[in-house]
Amino acid sequence: AGAAATLLIPTPWRYGDLYWVGQVPEYPEAYVNRATNGVESMCRIWGLGVPKPSGDWRTPQAVRAGSSHEARELLGPEFPAAGVIVPGPEEDTFWALRPLLVGERETNPLTLVLMPRVEDLQSCFCLYGVYAFMVPEPSSLEVLVQLGLPLPKAVQEIAGPLVVLPMAPDTTFQLALVHEVSHWLTVLWAERNGLEFRSLPSLLVEGLAGYAQYLYGYGEVQLAAASPLLLHPFAAAWAQRGGLVDVPLPLSYLVGTSLVHFLVRKNHNAFANVLRDLPLYLPDWPKHLAGWEGEWREWLRGEVPPEAFAYLRMAKEGLILAAPLVEPLFPQLTALLRGITREEEVAKFWDLLSGPPPTPTAEARAKLRARECTFRLAAQHADAPPEARAQLEELLEAMGKHWEAGDWDAYARAYLAAVLVLMERSVPIRPSVGNGGR
Repeated sequence: AGAAATLLIPTPWRYGDLYWVGQVPEYPEAYVNRATNGVESMCRIWGLGVPKPSGDWRTPQAVRAGSSHEARELLGPEFPAAGVIVPGPEEDTFWALRPLLVGERETNPLTLVLMPRVEDLQSCFCLYGVYAFMVPEPSSLEVLVQLGLPLPKAVQEIAGPLVVLPMAPDTTFQLALVHEVSHWLTVLWAERNGLEFRSLPSLLVEGLAGYAQYLYGYGEVQLAAASPLLLHPFAAAWAQRGGLVDVPLPLSYLVGTSLVHFLVRKNHNAFANVLRDLPLYLPDWPKHLAGWEGEWREWLRGEVPPEAFAYLRMAKEGLILAAPLVEPLFPQLTALLRGITREEEVAKFWDLLSGPPPTPTAEARAKLRARECTFRLAAQHADAPPEARAQLEELLEAMGKHWEAGDWDAYARAYLAAVLVLMERSVPIRPSVGNGGR
């Protein structure tokens, strides 16, 4: 959170702009080149054409103003609607970034924010368990700002699509980058086809990004020859227990990727054919899902490793989402999760949560306190059951009183009770910062 609270250092970028949180790394050009190559590779995979800057991207136009909204007003009607205003290198200075051209269409430039560590990203945006994400528009961050999270001031002023990534070793960074860039390209694809990105099913949003990421990693020929059962074992486990119309949100990435891969196989192994036909399917999406289900299930037929069913149960029961919240309280949790290889062993997790929690150390208390934002977000989530929201409000009040009194055992019990409310009532714990969190 300390790193997150510092100002962001901007760098002009061919496809928009890039911000370093805290300080510029020793070799910034390495990240810039990876970002550029990632965008260009994914654009080719999507068949959208590599975007072209419509102006001199190396020297953005600077505007002195008190806010991005004021800066746009000062620029007047001549500044293109698809251009974006972002904070510049000095206080009260903004950059006016001209639109990108995708073919003949103008679209918003893209902003990348690179956090020093994944822990900084998670604490800053209250996204525990998420390693990167994409926000299609700035209004998505308003709920986080209202909660008082330590968002960098510059992030609050960014007026265009945003991808947030941690700086990491080459492969980890690149895979996260291409996945989130693929979400951005989903926005452009939707615009081209007269669709609203936010109206797209989560299964499809994550599936498109997941399959495009597979294409990036494997290549078209190798992916076409890969065994679907070996490539999608978790989706295959779900195919034996559920269908395409009732996929739990934690499984949308894995099952969605298998669905898009299945549709590509049906369409002569051509991703372009699927992208062409999807707008025809969307008006009757549930009907088409039901129609594909039998063939998709047969496509994934075979013996599934037992650890896939163990993961399936953890996802269905909310353990995958809850684990990052309770990890500070139970230091043995990581080893326990790694040791679960069979479905029946998932009960060990519940046994851990059902007993009285240990007295949290000072370090654990700080981490738990930071994660309380998850309960505040869930208590305000429009899709949360009213009784669950009321319970969370009461438990948050109790946590505050126990914290002030220094009663750490009572605090831990109230905290754990709030986690169980999220799990038992299937309360959404992700803030609505846009499809595509990963």
